[in-house]
Amino acid sequence: MRILLVTLFITLAAMPNGQAQTKLIRISPQFGFRMHDDTYSAAKHGGGRRVLASPTAGIFIHFGKSPVSLGWQTDINGQMSVPTLDSTDYAIWFLNETWISHQVELRYSFEKIYLGLGAYWQRREGYINHLIPIPGVIEWKTSGLHLSAGLPFSSIDIEYRTRIKLQPDFATIISSSQHSLLLLYNLGKRRNPGSGNKTLAINGLTGARFFPTGNIELLTGEDFTPIGIAPLVGIELLHKKSGISLNLERDWWLALNGGSFRRDVKGYINSAFIGLGYHKLLQNDRHIRFRVGGSFIIDYDKLVDISLSTPNKDKLGNYQVKGIGAMVSYELLPDTDIEIKHTFPWLGDKLFNPTRFSLGLIYRYNPD
Repeated sequence: MRILLVTLFITLAAMPNGQAQTKLIRISPQFGFRMHDDTYSAAKHGGGRRVLASPTAGIFIHFGKSPVSLGWQTDINGQMSVPTLDSTDYAIWFLNETWISHQVELRYSFEKIYLGLGAYWQRREGYINHLIPIPGVIEWKTSGLHLSAGLPFSSIDIEYRTRIKLQPDFATIISSSQHSLLLLYNLGKRRNPGSGNKTLAINGLTGARFFPTGNIELLTGEDFTPIGIAPLVGIELLHKKSGISLNLERDWWLALNGGSFRRDVKGYINSAFIGLGYHKLLQNDRHIRFRVGGSFIIDYDKLVDISLSTPNKDKLGNYQVKGIGAMVSYELLPDTDIEIKHTFPWLGDKLFNPTRFSLGLIYRYNPD
């Protein structure tokens, strides 16, 4: 069945524009992310709760003016091993686990929302299923059905999806790993004039945050630039009348260690933020914005120091710093903010560690 579906989608996607983009059939490629929690997922390696953002690509086939469309999506993810800071070891980075998920969906579109019904097939590989290669012991292949509901905007869809696992055993929607949120950008999506959402706006965020690196531990012979630069992406769902928004943001910092015999990477910080914002339009036609919410940080400098005696070690396996993220920004140029941010940790770090303080430059893109 999967082979027939893949063949159908490849054939349609490969057709010349004059054939594919007719009044009867229109193809819309999709790119984005599927955000999901694999805390109770089959073949998980442990370490507490973990929320992932898996890159997603796919295509949807639209049939003229019909509200029915058919789509295929694939998302992938992987995790690297954590190198040690022990100066007597050679810290080799290797691929610790990978997984890939395919989804096929039949969608029905209404004026404001769409609903979908589909199926999924997921394959997960890691050291556990290689260590115990006995069928039935580790569930590393799963499949089942999914239900979805989404909000369509001009070019971006926000979709909630829940899975019902059927193979190799049955799992209901109670488990948090069965739920996900998708952010999908549609190429070539057609929009009727005046059909924009008058209540909500969706903004894409991009930019960078700058933070001091002086508190990050180094091995002999290593060095950092005094300021780390963390590229940022995010999405903001804004209620226009109240000025309140829901924000999902992530920034990454990676410091490579060229020529080292000990380790290839000497610094890695991955920060995720989910919270609420308030947008105030000033008299000079500029905005001042406030955001507060949960901040969850992967910091390999902290991770390598976790031991059996570390307090709350079971809660720090996936995110080494957890706290409250607070941000204030001012619209310095149209759609461009300068930002001050700090994470006030409740777990894993000191309250005022300078590494958790940053200055940022953020650009807001509104496709409407």
